[in-house]
Amino acid sequence: MASGGGDEGGDDEKEALRRRVAALEEELGRTRALLETIFARIPAVFYVKDGESRYRYGSPWGFRVFGLDPAKAIGRTDAELFPPALAERFAASDRRVLEGQEMASVSYAVPAQGRALHFAGVRFPIPGPDGTPVGVCGFAVDVTERIELANKLERLATTDALTGLANRRRFDEHFAAEVARAARSGEPLTLVLCDVDQFKRYNDRYGHPRGDACLVEVARALDGVVRRPADLAARYGGEEFALIFPDTALEGATTLVERLRSSVRELAFEHEGNDGHRVVTVSAGIATVVGAWTVEEIIELADRALYEAKKAGRDRHVAVHEERPPASFGRTR
Repeated sequence: MASGGGDEGGDDEKEALRRRVAALEEELGRTRALLETIFARIPAVFYVKDGESRYRYGSPWGFRVFGLDPAKAIGRTDAELFPPALAERFAASDRRVLEGQEMASVSYAVPAQGRALHFAGVRFPIPGPDGTPVGVCGFAVDVTERIELANKLERLATTDALTGLANRRRFDEHFAAEVARAARSGEPLTLVLCDVDQFKRYNDRYGHPRGDACLVEVARALDGVVRRPADLAARYGGEEFALIFPDTALEGATTLVERLRSSVRELAFEHEGNDGHRVVTVSAGIATVVGAWTVEEIIELADRALYEAKKAGRDRHVAVHEERPPASFGRTR
């Protein structure tokens, strides 16, 4: 009798344990289903990788933003799924985490739907029984709107509202950097200062709205002679503009300025107050320097050349070329 009672007690314990396990599995299933629903809907990247950096889980949205089928991505590595540069960036973050770093941040851009999507995220180690990392989990969010807003604000802060050219702030920053670079390299640097001839008379005769329209078209002509990323066309102030041509000798700069001058004349904007020309024209001062010069010195050279062009009858350029030793061999004032 005692033995039978013991067996019944054991059976009850087993049944209770079975029910507990079943309840836990049911709760685990509900939790997993909830997480699957969340990660399937939120616009974020979430993933789990094993110690060999193979995906064991990834949010469907996260895979699809890369143009990947979630079902086919599981079990594969970054090298098998992404372009080499991006795959290596991901792998480097994984290595830092697996080697003991508590957290690794990562940011990247993904071409999608005709634009670049920007993501920022973190990766954490998955600890094993002894605390050693056995995998990596990560989470990244879409920061595209924030990046685009920041870029837009930066463009607004460095762009002239009327002409769309770089503004004086952008000119000052870019020119200072190019002056320093030219001083080190010994390559020629050319600055062009130009302005619309007799522009005050133009405004007085034709009105400010037409004056603004004139400046916009002149700015377009300036932008038309800028070809390389380091070249810059800027509104220097009022009706005065500037062109920066790094690694450009005097002859090349002169050719570009003459193209600009011809383009402005071809606009054929009536300007009765521009004595001897009758149309809108521009004058330019070109300063090409080699070696160690200060920003102020180069601007003074170009401004003096512009004054000489005005004095000589306008609708022309005056050019100067000056040389000094590079910064590494001479003064760096």
